[in-house]
Amino acid sequence: MDSLSNIKLLLEIDNNTEDALLELYLKRARRFVINYCEIEENEISDNLLGVIEDIAVFKYRLKGVEATKAETRGGVSESYYDSLPSDIKLELDGYKIPHVTAGG
Repeated sequence: MDSLSNIKLLLEIDNNTEDALLELYLKRARRFVINYCEIEENEISDNLLGVIEDIAVFKYRLKGVEATKAETRGGVSESYYDSLPSDIKLELDGYKIPHVTAGG
């Protein structure tokens, strides 16, 4: 299954109305991962593709509440992440290329 199909499954989207937006989130998530992990496009593993999909899903779910930290409606309070969840960051850290510096 391709990444678009995977995130549509996770988001329970069964039509094509959100495809362009989901593709944009996937593209941005891929670019973020490449920059964060300091890797090349061809170094993205299958496991890392799953992380990219998770980031795209996370960002899609934030759509419309990006600047909101918390809100209360009818006595129900909701809090929103303002950055990636720690479990995604921890997983990404495992893929970072370590930098070796010349000692002296």
